[in-house]
Amino acid sequence: MAKKGGFFLGAIIGGTAAAVAALLLAPKSGKELREDLANQADDFKDKATDYTDYAVQKGSELSSIAKEKASVLGEQAGDLAGNVKDKTKDSLDKAQGVSDTVLESFKKQTDDLSDRFKKTAQDVNDQVDELGDIAEDASDDIFIDVKESAKKAKATVSEGVAEAKEVTKDVPEKAEEAKKDTKKAVKETVEDVKGK
Repeated sequence: MAKKGGFFLGAIIGGTAAAVAALLLAPKSGKELREDLANQADDFKDKATDYTDYAVQKGSELSSIAKEKASVLGEQAGDLAGNVKDKTKDSLDKAQGVSDTVLESFKKQTDDLSDRFKKTAQDVNDQVDELGDIAEDASDDIFIDVKESAKKAKATVSEGVAEAKEVTKDVPEKAEEAKKDTKKAVKETVEDVKGK
């Protein structure tokens, strides 16, 4: 976009300089020359204003798209962080409950160690397995949430790119139109000067 903006500016300045040089070198009276210069300056000013307005409009549209998509991505990231936090807290709460149960079980088992040793060992193994299952489930849930959030973020960015392409699709036409308008104006000015 910066190259096109530089081209527009160069085309306008070059066209104006050519028109002024042609008018100054033409054999006309001062009054006619001033009128021609004023008319050409007004024409160039109008065209420059039109192209500036167009560039501002496209910039505004692109800015709106970027802000909208940034907001959506922020919400998605917030949702993911909340889900990870909730699942981690739930897993910690469950693990705490299981570990409390393990401690209680150890206290009860010390009363009658000889009869219950085998049962306690099995209970501990079961509860340790349960802790492992809880951790694995939480890990799987978090992985799924991260994967889904990444897909949503990718879709959001793709939508933003598509919208930006749609907004700027007529920019090459406008650049070509500006180029043709400038060439035409310079040509008309030169012909005007030669003809009078």
